[in-house]
Amino acid sequence: MPAASRRERHRAQTTAEIKATALKHLVEEGAEAVALRGIARDMGMAPGTFYSYFDTREALLAALAADAYRDLAAHLREARESHPRAEQGARALAHGLAYRAWALAHPQEFRLLFSGRGQTPRADTADSTEAEYELCLGIVEIAATAQVADTGSPYTWTDFDPAFTAVARAAFPALTPATLALSLRVWGRMHGLVTLEIDGLLRPQIDDPDRLYRDELADLVRALGLTERTGGRP
Repeated sequence: MPAASRRERHRAQTTAEIKATALKHLVEEGAEAVALRGIARDMGMAPGTFYSYFDTREALLAALAADAYRDLAAHLREARESHPRAEQGARALAHGLAYRAWALAHPQEFRLLFSGRGQTPRADTADSTEAEYELCLGIVEIAATAQVADTGSPYTWTDFDPAFTAVARAAFPALTPATLALSLRVWGRMHGLVTLEIDGLLRPQIDDPDRLYRDELADLVRALGLTERTGGRP
C-alpha cells in the first residue's frame, strides 16, 4: 500500500480534529448541541472549507456513531475474552456488565447510538453500518452458545434484515433464525434496564440499580442454560 500523501494526511488529521471537537460538544451538551457552524467556529474554519469534510450534521453524527459503535464493541469483546471460550456463562455476564459500565461512562454516546431522544442518525454509510454489525455480533455469539430446548420456531430468514443476516451467518455458519431472534431478546434484556438508568427513570424507583441489573443478568444466564459455566454470582 503506497504511503499517504501530505494532502491525505492533512485531511485525515483535520477530520479527526473535527470529530474530537464534535465529540466534546456531544459529551458536554448532548447530540442537539452538535452544530456544524459552531464546530467550524471553534476550529477557526470557514464554513465552506468545513463542509468539504462533513456536508451535513447527520453525516458528522453518523461518523461519531461509528466511532462509538467500534469503541463499545471493543470494550465488550475485551470483557468477553477475559474468560475462556468454555466459560460461556461467564462471558455472557462479563459482556452484560461491560455494556452497563460503558453506558454509564459514556451516557451521551449511548443516547446517540440507541435513544430516540438523542436524535440518532441513521447508520447509512458503509463505515457506520460495519461498526454497528461488529457490535451486534457479540450478542449473536452469546445466543449461539445458549443451551435451550428447540421447541420449533416461527422465524425464518426473511424475518430479518438481509444484510446483517449475511454477516451473522458468515460469522456463525450454524446460526438459525431462532438463534438470531434469541440474540435480539438477549439484547433487549441487557439494554432495557441500562436505558432506564441512563435516562434517569430507574434511580427514583430503586436505591441500587447495580444489584437489580446483576440479578437480571444472572437470571438471563440461567434462562440461556449457561448457569453451570458462570462460576457463580456475577
